Amino acid sequence: MNAIAESTIKRLWSLVLYAFRISVQDSHSKWRTAIIFSLFLIAHLVVLPAHALGSDIGLRSFSHLNLKIALFAFLFATLESVLINLWVQLIRQKNRCRTAPAAGGIVIGMVSPLLCCTPLLPTILSFAAILFPSTVSGMGLKIQYAVNVYQTELLLLALLLLLGAIAQNAWYLNSGHPMAGHNKK
Repeated sequence: MNAIAESTIKRLWSLVLYAFRISVQDSHSKWRTAIIFSLFLIAHLVVLPAHALGSDIGLRSFSHLNLKIALFAFLFATLESVLINLWVQLIRQKNRCRTAPAAGGIVIGMVSPLLCCTPLLPTILSFAAILFPSTVSGMGLKIQYAVNVYQTELLLLALLLLLGAIAQNAWYLNSGHPMAGHNKK
């Protein structure tokens, strides 16, 4: 059983490395990667400090950066730029992109800091309370508390989802699997 897990991890790691190589294979890919990385890095550096700033998100966020936030922003921007490059390669080969895990990772990475101390969650819950009044009562503070306490774990989960999306899309790009669309007649 251990050998199976070890070979699976090696295969996933090789797919992730393949995805990173695809992202810098030619000059167009390098430029696209650099531009996407820069945009996502700025976006994450502005959004991730939201747990300390509340709803005051903007350039003021840069004064509240610390090593943990900068590291997560760098990792998110790196993985998202590689993933978008994989999507571009899949589209060029007329294959379908696998976006579900990536969407989960991006949404968790961008939205979880906003749920902690901004009015976003109470606003969403107030709309839900219109439809289901008894279910929502008192839920907002519990969710905000959980997001605040487990923010690092949520961000790690988002990174794992992005890595899974990269491995899945790299597999579809690299394999000859019929579902990947490489064996079209």
